[in-house]
Amino acid sequence: MMFVLKKIALFPISLFAAFLALMAKWLMNLSAFVLALPMLYIFGCGLYTLYCREWLQFLILLVAEFGCFLLITAATVIVEAVEWFSGWIAER
Repeated sequence: MMFVLKKIALFPISLFAAFLALMAKWLMNLSAFVLALPMLYIFGCGLYTLYCREWLQFLILLVAEFGCFLLITAATVIVEAVEWFSGWIAER
């Protein structure tokens, strides 16, 4: 009997966690598409500055490219954490 009451009590939390996981996954996919074009542009500009031997500008663009990569990686980690939490709540 306690098991059923526990499941009923955790259902809204489980539903909300599943909703957060879905929204986080959609947001990560959308942000990856949005960040892909600026990352490609920054990469192209970096190659041009490398060709022109503008080392300071190349370093700035390299840091910007790495920052974009970190944003996508952090979004992936957050999505995985929310999905794990959603699964953990659903098991309880």
